[in-house]
Amino acid sequence: MTARGTPTIALRYALAVGCVAAAVLLHISLAGPHLDPTGLFVLAVVAAAWFGGVGPGLFAALLATLALPQFVAMGYPPLADVFDLLRFITFGITGAAVGWGSARRRLAEAALRDTRAGLEAAVAERTAALRESEERYALAMEASEEGHFEWNVITDEMFASDHVKQLFGVSAEVEYRTRSELAARVRFYPGDWERLDEMTRLVLGGTAQHDEFEYRILRGDEVRWLRRRWKIFRDADGVAQRVIGVLSDVTDRKRFEEELRRSEQELRRAQRLESMGTLAGGIAHDFNNILGAILGYGEMALRGAKEGTRLRRDLDAIMSAGERGRALVDRVLAFSRSAVGERIPVHVEAVVREALDLLAGDLPEGIRVRTELRGGHAAMLGDPTQVHQVVMNLATNAVHAMPKGGVLRVSLERQHVEAARTMTVGALAPGRYLVLKVADSGSGIRADVFERMFDPFFTTKEVGVGSGLGLSLVHGIVTNVGGAIDVATELGKGTKFTVYLPHSGEAPGRTADEKRPLPRGAGQRVLVVDDEEPLVRLATETLEGLGYAPTGFTSSANALEAFGADPKGFDAVLTDERMPGVTGSNIIREVRRLNPSIPIVLMSGFVGAATALKARELGANDVLKKPLLARELATSLARVLRH
Repeated sequence: MTARGTPTIALRYALAVGCVAAAVLLHISLAGPHLDPTGLFVLAVVAAAWFGGVGPGLFAALLATLALPQFVAMGYPPLADVFDLLRFITFGITGAAVGWGSARRRLAEAALRDTRAGLEAAVAERTAALRESEERYALAMEASEEGHFEWNVITDEMFASDHVKQLFGVSAEVEYRTRSELAARVRFYPGDWERLDEMTRLVLGGTAQHDEFEYRILRGDEVRWLRRRWKIFRDADGVAQRVIGVLSDVTDRKRFEEELRRSEQELRRAQRLESMGTLAGGIAHDFNNILGAILGYGEMALRGAKEGTRLRRDLDAIMSAGERGRALVDRVLAFSRSAVGERIPVHVEAVVREALDLLAGDLPEGIRVRTELRGGHAAMLGDPTQVHQVVMNLATNAVHAMPKGGVLRVSLERQHVEAARTMTVGALAPGRYLVLKVADSGSGIRADVFERMFDPFFTTKEVGVGSGLGLSLVHGIVTNVGGAIDVATELGKGTKFTVYLPHSGEAPGRTADEKRPLPRGAGQRVLVVDDEEPLVRLATETLEGLGYAPTGFTSSANALEAFGADPKGFDAVLTDERMPGVTGSNIIREVRRLNPSIPIVLMSGFVGAATALKARELGANDVLKKPLLARELATSLARVLRH
């Protein structure tokens, strides 16, 4: 046998002999007399040609021609050779025809086998290439973190990859057939499915070929943003038939954009506050001098006015108006960031309780206060007055937001922040904080008001009811101490302000006895310098009443001249900072040159941290904020003279 299973030449010719021999044996068998010998030999030739080919077929024809006369009697001997020739021709034609057909069949079968093998190899190669392409596509989609889908718009049938299900928060084992069935298994953010479905109908009903849309879903308790991008295939009439698209998670990008937007808003707000603060601080300084004279001389006039007289009532009204003006100046200065002096540990809970007690006396009917103060003795570095202002402003705004009554909730607690966050105002660094929350059950804050609520002089209250400085003051104080503010509001349900104040240890107990008598002098000579004559006269009269011997000047140049004439003739110096010509800082520098040990007290309505530090570096022993109270002046002089 050959490699292809075809008999060799010898075997094929042997097969021809065997076929003829089989015909002879069959004829001489018991059944032979009943079988036509010619037919048997024809079958032998056909068999040899079919299985052996043309050559064996002709060889079998020759053998059959030679063998057949042995079994068939010839009636007319002279024609025997002719008949033998005719038999050979008949047998030969039969063998050749059958052999040629058999050869053609074998060639066709071989060609068919070769073709089948080639097709099978091509199919296997294409299948492997397709599988590899699908694997590459799956890896590419996985690397891009995008899922793909195909939607038949007409039948609503939909295919979605496993990654699409993963993005939707749907198990890969969940079975569905249509887009509606898949959407029913997704938890959309309230209102987003309706918005998405409406936009889908509008886009499909138009002429667009591409579309992109972002929406939110809920996965557990987390809100995730998804972006849908697709291509629309339409028929000749422009009717949408099929949609192919991808789905991706863009939550991180949306969070970054939101933080960037809030940071930009905070930057713009800070820039507005800085410019307004510079202007407000300068105005407040000059106004402070006017108020100082009004309050000082008003206080002196009260000492000589009898109770119940009209003069006493008028002076009380003047003092009351002056005190309101002083409080307003304090707020303007705090807003301008120029009223922060030396920071001390502040017992925040005590200040909050004091502010709420003060507020309780003026609460309208229908307002209930719920407190939950758990700060203990936790302290922050700052100014108690400013913490008081933060509480009062937030609580007052909350009360105004509930004209028909409601609940004011105030809480204070310690909290440790693990990771940095961006708040409505400021960025919160990891660390320990005292968290003050002030919430109301009022009407909430509209979006247009929310964007501007921390702007200076912005108010929604009626004329004369609010100054528009409350929240801007809170903003300035909290950011100055390194804190942050977060605001949550919902229309019709209320607003909650959350203030984060840096925790800096525990607050010390009270040591000062505010009811003790004022410290008095013993005739010490005090040089008083201020460019405002009423304030110089007020300071000298106050110091005289405290037992000192003051000498006042409204000209800093004249004051330096008098001091230079007798540097040892004074026991202390009390000078204003902002004066034309020679400033208080220059006076300190010159006085220290002439008398290095003399106590010096600097006064200013503008006591910022930088001002206080600079004054102390120049040689000031103490820094006081104007307008001065008699106790502050007496305590400061007694302290610096004692040292």
